Amino acid sequence: MPESEIAVRVEGLGKRYVRPHHGAGPVSWRAALERHMKEFFPFLATREEIDWFWALRDVSFEVRRGEVLGIFGRNGSGKSTLLKILSGVTLPTTGRAMLRGRVGSLLEVGTGFHPDLTGRENVFMSGAVLGIPREEIRRRFDEIVDFSGIEPFIDVPVKRYSSGMYVRLAYSVAALLESEILILDEVLAVGDAAFREKSQANIEKAAHDGRTVLFVSHNARAANAICRTGMVLDAGVCVFQGTAREATTHYFRAIHHAEEWLKEASLHDLETAPRLEGSTQRVLAWVSMHEADGTPAARFATGAGIRFRIGFRGARAPDPYFSVLLVNEFGDRVATIHSTQTGAPLDVSGDGVLECEVPALLLGEGSYRVMIDHGSFGGSRAAMMSLDCVPNAATLRVELHGYLQGIGLDAYQGAAHRSTWRRVAASADAPERDAARRCASGTGGRK
Repeated sequence: MPESEIAVRVEGLGKRYVRPHHGAGPVSWRAALERHMKEFFPFLATREEIDWFWALRDVSFEVRRGEVLGIFGRNGSGKSTLLKILSGVTLPTTGRAMLRGRVGSLLEVGTGFHPDLTGRENVFMSGAVLGIPREEIRRRFDEIVDFSGIEPFIDVPVKRYSSGMYVRLAYSVAALLESEILILDEVLAVGDAAFREKSQANIEKAAHDGRTVLFVSHNARAANAICRTGMVLDAGVCVFQGTAREATTHYFRAIHHAEEWLKEASLHDLETAPRLEGSTQRVLAWVSMHEADGTPAARFATGAGIRFRIGFRGARAPDPYFSVLLVNEFGDRVATIHSTQTGAPLDVSGDGVLECEVPALLLGEGSYRVMIDHGSFGGSRAAMMSLDCVPNAATLRVELHGYLQGIGLDAYQGAAHRSTWRRVAASADAPERDAARRCASGTGGRK
C-alpha cells in the first residue's frame, strides 16, 4: 500500500500498568505512604511486591485514508486504552503509532471539556487544542450548536449537563471542526434515537468525504452500516482483523461462547450441553434438523421447509410448551417458534420425541444459533416459566440459492419474503393524487 494512502499506522503497540500486591488488613500511615510511593515509582518496589498488567500487547494495524475501522471487544479488552494512545492522552510502553492529519477525538464522557466552563467556552477551547484558528471556530460555531441541539444551554457550565447533552456537544465539536482523523468511543451509546441517527449519517458522510474514522461500538447494526473493516481485541491482544461483517461475527460468537457454530451437524446431543442460567430441570436430550422430506441436514435454502425433532426425558410440567428460537450472528433473535401455536395441548409427559415442522424458512443468508426451550406456560403468556433451556443447542446454515436472485440478504437484515412485482402504468403520475386534487377543486371527478 502506498505510504501516501496510510492515515494511521500502528506497529507493535503495547501499554502496561503497575498492579501492586496489597496486603490484607489495616496498615499504618507509614506503610500506606510507602505503598503509594512504590505505585508512582515502580523501581522502588521489589519483584515480589508488584505485578505488571498489560492493557495492550503487540497490536499492529494500518488504516487507509477515508476508511472507517470498527474496533470491537469485551469491556476491559483494551479498546479505550488504544484510543487514548492514538489521541495522545497517554503514551505507549512499547511500539509506536503514526497518525497523518489533524485528530479529533471523543472518548468517554468527561474527557476534553472543562466542567466549570460553559458549552460556548469549551467549543473554542477544544478548537484551540486542535490547532484550529479562532476565526474558523467562530465561522462553524452556529453549525456546531445547531447539530448538538443544545442551543438553550450553550452558556451554561457543562458540569450541569446530562451525559446525553455532554456527548451531543462533544461529538459536534469533534465531527464538525474538520479534523482529518476522527476517533470515537461509544458515541452512539449515549443520546436519544434521533441524535444517534444523525451521528451515524454524519460519520458516513465524513468517510465519504475522505476522512478517516476509528469507531468503537457494541452496536453491531450501527457498526456494520458505518464500518468497512474491523478488528477484535481480547485481553489487550488483536485476535482478528478483516471486514466489519467478519469482525462483528467473530466478536459475537466469542461473547456467546458459540464456537460450536462452526461444527455443522444434523444431530446434537443436549444432555451434557450447558443450560441457560435459571434452568431447574434437564429434560432436553437431543435435537436434530431435517429437510421437508425428512432427510437429515444442517444447511437449508431460504424458503425451503425444515423440521426440528426434539428428544426429551422425564417431562412432567403442567401446561407444557417447547420452543425453537433462532438467533443470528449478532445475537438478535430472528424467529420464535412455539408449540402452543398448534392450539392443541401437547402430550409430552415422560420420554419421547417431538417434531416441529416449518413449511418455509424465511431467513437471510448466514449462520443461526438454535436455542431450545422447555417449560410451563400456565395457560397464559404472563405465567410462562422456563424449566430447561439450551442456548447453544445447534447451528444451522441458510443459503439463498437464487431466492432473491443476485441481490443477496444477510442474516441481520430480516426475513426474506418472496413477492411479485409488475408495471401497471406508463406514467409516473399517481391516480390517487389526481383524484385528491379533483376533490379539492370541487369537481368531484365529474366532467
